Amino acid sequence: EAVQAEKCTALHGVPTMFIAMLDHPDFAQYDLSTLRTGIMAGSSCPIEVMRRVIDEMHMDEVTIAYGMTETSPVSCQTNKHTPLEKQVSTVGLVQPALEVKVVDTETGEIVPLGETGELLTRGYSVMKGYWGSRFKTREAIQDGWMHTGDLATMDEDGYVKVVGRSKDMVIRGGENIYPVEIENYLYRHPKIRDVQVVGIPDKRYGEVLAALIIPKEPDC
Repeated sequence: EAVQAEKCTALHGVPTMFIAMLDHPDFAQYDLSTLRTGIMAGSSCPIEVMRRVIDEMHMDEVTIAYGMTETSPVSCQTNKHTPLEKQVSTVGLVQPALEVKVVDTETGEIVPLGETGELLTRGYSVMKGYWGSRFKTREAIQDGWMHTGDLATMDEDGYVKVVGRSKDMVIRGGENIYPVEIENYLYRHPKIRDVQVVGIPDKRYGEVLAALIIPKEPDC
């Protein structure tokens, strides 16, 4: 309603928001022809969703942005000149005045193009540190390089593709969730003996939580 009423040209959000709009029962009744660009970020966008945003929401110049709060936040982004196949499958190129590299998680050495490693970023956007935690800061930032915890590849043109996460974190509809916090809460239940929380793929939210529970014996 807002896009139609205000004749918006840009729309920003996480993939879950775009999925919700595309799947709205009255979606076809609204005129979104004024839309042209915007930013999709926060979590990985399924390729088919990106294609629908371009085709059905008229956002030919939509961009994919990648980053984290600790990097202020965007490190890589696509643009209107990005080829369609890379627009729907990568997070684009490194931002001006920043650096990124993909390194072996064991050795810290840069991996060959096309191979998977941890994505690191360095530059003016990287935070100074975590408030009140020098240990966590030293763990995350080394020689100015921010360890994102994300696993990625880089192709010969410099396009970065995020393929997974090395950190134990689940992103549900753009919200960062740490499984251990949920596990600690569930452990308080009198009938739960053990629990492991993991992320599983979900069409709407990208990922959702699943709890694998071992119940206590009836007599416990």
